[in-house]
Amino acid sequence: MSQFEPFAMALRLSGVSVPQPDLDRALKQLSVRYEPEDAADSFYAQIDVAVTNPVRALLELADRSGPAIAAMLDDRRIGKAVLDIAFDYPVEGESMSARLPAHAAAAIANYGIDIEISVYLTDVEDDED
Repeated sequence: MSQFEPFAMALRLSGVSVPQPDLDRALKQLSVRYEPEDAADSFYAQIDVAVTNPVRALLELADRSGPAIAAMLDDRRIGKAVLDIAFDYPVEGESMSARLPAHAAAAIANYGIDIEISVYLTDVEDDED
């Protein structure tokens, strides 16, 4: 059976048109990155999501920030919201799988947040040093 054990999760917001303090206040959490994009008055913001208990963290993210994200997507203060869930894939691995529980996926998706899965090739021997 597969486990849901990402090594990192981040909420990535693009096309943000509100100042960082207003964004942080609306989302009820601090963004760790806030950078200009190519378009005028458009910013990229990132919020890191804890992975110690990833399902609980996703549910808390949805509960705390989901309504504000949905509202800002609707009135275009945010262009796109993507939850990036990162897994590692060992060099010597033959296959991998991970199951995102339906209730966690639904909690995020209900607010218009896309889910992106990233897989990174890792060298387990280097990690053990």
